[in-house]
Amino acid sequence: MTDENNSAGDDQVAGQPVDGAEAAAEHVRTTPGSLLLAQRETLELSLQHVADELNLTMHYVRALESDSYDKLPGDVFAKGYIRSYARLLGLDPDQMLEIYREFTTHKLARKEEAIKRHARRRMDKNRPWIIFSGVAFVVVAIVLWLLSTGNEAETASADMTREAVSVTGNIEGGDIDAMPVFDSAPTADLAPATDTGVGAVAEDGADLTSLSWPGDDRVQLVFSQDSLVEIEHRGGDETHREMHLTGEQLAVQGTAPFSIVMDNAPGVTLSFNGRQVDFSSTIKADNSVRLNIGL
Repeated sequence: MTDENNSAGDDQVAGQPVDGAEAAAEHVRTTPGSLLLAQRETLELSLQHVADELNLTMHYVRALESDSYDKLPGDVFAKGYIRSYARLLGLDPDQMLEIYREFTTHKLARKEEAIKRHARRRMDKNRPWIIFSGVAFVVVAIVLWLLSTGNEAETASADMTREAVSVTGNIEGGDIDAMPVFDSAPTADLAPATDTGVGAVAEDGADLTSLSWPGDDRVQLVFSQDSLVEIEHRGGDETHREMHLTGEQLAVQGTAPFSIVMDNAPGVTLSFNGRQVDFSSTIKADNSVRLNIGL
């Protein structure tokens, strides 16, 4: 009985590191960049060595290892770089490309869902005004219709009165063959107003996006909520416009001043050259803000 317990205990203890290793490996496999980075460090290869072997810049190698594929020339180039990097490290290129496709598809789906949530928030904010405007329009239309109907009825009544006086004045005596019979003024049924209804229309860890533009000034944004961001700088024609999700970070190096527009400013923390910027007093009623940083 004791041997069985010890055997079970040994199995349990032995199973723990295996499960932990499998969980860690599963986490590493979640992104192609983390897998490339882990394998390079296991082989004790430097970034410079990899860049020389692949005939790439170190900037591109860092982009591959951090899954910052927006820094690469395009999707076709990213796939080619991943395939070459995988071969250099002894990894399966086809498996790496499959992980890359799953990663980019999942990230795109997250961004699309964030855009939909953003649209629903905007609709919810505007809904009271839409309902109020619709009700006001219906009320004004009913009032105008009632006024128009009342004026027509008064005009018809006045015309009939003048006609009756004229006929009576022409009667001088004798037998009256027939008295004119006047129909009462027509009445219209008021249709009930119809109510009109208005239809309604995050993840694991921080995701850092780094942009290197000409210049030495730095702006960093940390997103505690989803927000659409547009940023430009004086040093060139570069523009970044993207929906960033909760937990993401955006680091931009360029030339001040920076022009920044955010549609959900309360959910963003902003720093310029290492110092946090307080822009709470400039946030509009719809939570958007437009800033010029570094003037």
